[in-house]
Amino acid sequence: MKNTAILLCSVPLLLACGCTSSFAKARAAINEAPEWYAERRTEIRGEGYPKLDEIPVVDPEWKPGGALAASGGEIALIEAAFAADERAQAPLAQAGEIAKVLADIRAGFEPELPDGEFFTATEITAIRESFNVPRVTEGVVQQ
Repeated sequence: MKNTAILLCSVPLLLACGCTSSFAKARAAINEAPEWYAERRTEIRGEGYPKLDEIPVVDPEWKPGGALAASGGEIALIEAAFAADERAQAPLAQAGEIAKVLADIRAGFEPELPDGEFFTATEITAIRESFNVPRVTEGVVQQ
């Protein structure tokens, strides 16, 4: 009975010690969390989002089309700079230049590849016969 009492008293004590160390580890992990952790935790909790019944206040000085005219002027400047650049001009003889590039690439692969039918019929028959092993082919035919 005495041994059972000691065991029953020591088990909760060990569990309490283990839990306190795990709480300390969890607290340390939270304190050393990466930068995005706080934002993600707020997002999961659903905090920081606007409420549906709140109506945003619009600045009375804001004009919806005001930025469009400015961006149109910037686009015109960008298009003019692009058109003035010599790299933007299309070459006059595109097909000829492409054929020249193809010829240059083919010239790099010397010697040329042999024709597709470089074995004679007798060589093909000899190769097939070399792979014709009776113990293998007979087993396949019998099954």
